[in-house]
Amino acid sequence: MNNKFFKSLGIGLISLLLSVSSYARTVIAIDAGHGGKDPGAIGKTIGLKEKEVTLSIARELKALLDADPNFKGVMTRSGDYFIQLPQRTEIARKNKANLLISIHADSSPSSQNLKGASVWVLSNRRANDEMGIWLEEHEKQSELLGGAGSILSNNNERYLNQTVLDLQFSHSQRAGYELGKTVLSKLNNVTQLVKSSPQHASLSVLRSPDIPSILVETGFLSNPTEEQRLATSAYRKKIARAIYNGLVAYRAKMPKTGTKAVYKETKQEKKADESKQSTPKTDTKVAVKDKLIKDAKTQDTKDKVQEKPSSAKAEASSKAKTTDPNAKFHVVQQDETLYSIARMYKTTPEKLSELNGIKNNKIIVGKKLKLK
Repeated sequence: MNNKFFKSLGIGLISLLLSVSSYARTVIAIDAGHGGKDPGAIGKTIGLKEKEVTLSIARELKALLDADPNFKGVMTRSGDYFIQLPQRTEIARKNKANLLISIHADSSPSSQNLKGASVWVLSNRRANDEMGIWLEEHEKQSELLGGAGSILSNNNERYLNQTVLDLQFSHSQRAGYELGKTVLSKLNNVTQLVKSSPQHASLSVLRSPDIPSILVETGFLSNPTEEQRLATSAYRKKIARAIYNGLVAYRAKMPKTGTKAVYKETKQEKKADESKQSTPKTDTKVAVKDKLIKDAKTQDTKDKVQEKPSSAKAEASSKAKTTDPNAKFHVVQQDETLYSIARMYKTTPEKLSELNGIKNNKIIVGKKLKLK
């Protein structure tokens, strides 16, 4: 087994198991909204432009992150120029970002009274849409899965690819939501909040479900008071500090099993494999695939254990859905995908798509799906 294969395996396992490692610097992609020919929202009192506010806060945040040995900040734009929305997530991915923070300023065309900060995260529907798109693009599978992609993209087991991607997407959604909650709690020390919990939206900058992402609305430029505050350097620094404090708190909650543990395990596997010269390569690759799924499912289970069901009734209902082989319908719930539902009822995504006239794997929360 060559070094390149094991290097890919190690990177793939890290990518699937963790969004943030406690042993390596956490790379934060900082996206300053708008820029160049796109000014964003413009305040009505002093004409403050959103693109100026976002770039200023982004620079302050990067300075804070770079001064911390646990973090590294990467800007999607460092000056006043325009970048297409899809390019922003590509920049984050090329820089191997663990998390993406997109900074914006809100505006209301109908009321000057609206004020406060908010945080937005990837909606379930957007994740389902993106998953279908990524699965259809062979090259993107490898890019999305990191080192594991070189293993998975060379096999003909579509269901295997779907399983691993499904697990990773679900983890990214939960991680983004948890990050959003933590950042909101810190922003609450600086300004009023529009909502006390993250809101879901299908915003383009959140279209990278392999990187947990949040969009921070720092305030309303349509509100005269908030426009004046956002125009000051001191207030922008407070907002940047609040986001930074949220990232620090979020990182502190992450599992302590990081890259060192995975790397050590990979080296041990390599030695064991080298001692068995007679083991066919095809058998080893099968074992690798099985391990990827097993480890990803283990992490997925750990994530779900931390999520307390809203009630005993909801938990019982969930169990009933997974154990009733005679069920004829299923109502789509939050965070479910076509692939997770297919596994739940021991069927295939293709069959569900055919029964329900689904295109591009798109499903909507609350939709009633035929199972037979």
